[in-house]
Amino acid sequence: MDTIMTSALTNRAAMRYARRVGRDCATGMPLEKSLTTRAVPSDLWGDLAVIMQAVDAGWFAVPAGPDLTYSKTQHAALSQLSSHTPWLQALHTEAVIFEAARASSGHPQGKGFGVLSLPDFQADALGARTRLARLPHEHVAGAITLELWVQVLLDTQSVAQHLSSQMECLRPAWMWSPCHPLADQVERLKAHDCLHLLIPYVSCTRNRPLDPFERQLLKDVQYRGLPTEEYERRMHVERQRREEAERVHWLEAFALVRRLASIFDGVTSYHHGTLTRRLKQESNGAFRLQRSGFTKDGLVVEVRPNFCVGQNAKLASGFMLVNYCQALADAVESAAPSFPAYLDACERARARVQDLSYPASNHRPPDDFDTVAG
Repeated sequence: MDTIMTSALTNRAAMRYARRVGRDCATGMPLEKSLTTRAVPSDLWGDLAVIMQAVDAGWFAVPAGPDLTYSKTQHAALSQLSSHTPWLQALHTEAVIFEAARASSGHPQGKGFGVLSLPDFQADALGARTRLARLPHEHVAGAITLELWVQVLLDTQSVAQHLSSQMECLRPAWMWSPCHPLADQVERLKAHDCLHLLIPYVSCTRNRPLDPFERQLLKDVQYRGLPTEEYERRMHVERQRREEAERVHWLEAFALVRRLASIFDGVTSYHHGTLTRRLKQESNGAFRLQRSGFTKDGLVVEVRPNFCVGQNAKLASGFMLVNYCQALADAVESAAPSFPAYLDACERARARVQDLSYPASNHRPPDDFDTVAG
């Protein structure tokens, strides 16, 4: 990366000759001749050469304000000067190539819901040209000194080095592989001073959102020296705990469905009031017949808080509700204790009752699902 000759660009003695020398060079006069003609002290020649080179390259300007400060007219053009620096132009070229390679090797199914993003280096490279934090937004006479502008240029160079280091860290193909050992990947992040990217890195490369438990573990890796192997061990234990908790949860839910079906077994009336009383009596008030919050005129049974049987089945009558509950009890007998398996059981139960019709009014409505289905 180009070296900013700070001592030359902030040499006020040399800068006082720079404007006149620059005018001479603009007319085609050789630099050495101008320096001689202007009687520039020989010890300033080297710094003036550096200044002229920077001006010719388009990323530096000789101050036109009082006491070698930048004028109001120059203030409006300083961000254009920074965009011409060779290190920011090289950074943008590097970022374009990097992002193109990343796009070609992305996840085939696309970015998952809730997945965190790593920086868009192409956008950051463009932004680095104009995000000049030290530069005042509004011009104040005498505020933008020669030294301040050189410091702004040094800031842009630091940003370029930082972004380039991150791209170098992430460039190997194995850094994007979810199958590669995470310990190796974390070590490379550390080596390139990119460990601050760890949380979005894990989320992005594994294409999954991170819950608070995992985020905290990754913060322990970042800031408290937690070994990657320990992070993975704790995550494995937590996943097993959650799987067991989910299994127990759905076993309990399936038991509630079977209990509900047994309460409805043998009913002699499908009237809402009758079903409500039967549920209240047989469940000691634990089960409640109510309207669905998702489908118009649908009936559901709340068997525990936030768990209603028949929520999306569009059960418009007590007859349909009773037979659906009995069909669902049959379906969960062979279902795995998980949410997807429960949804599948609900769909099979709904399919069994969707073509049922209420029995003729001059007959007592049969209660057995198989009899009605036949």
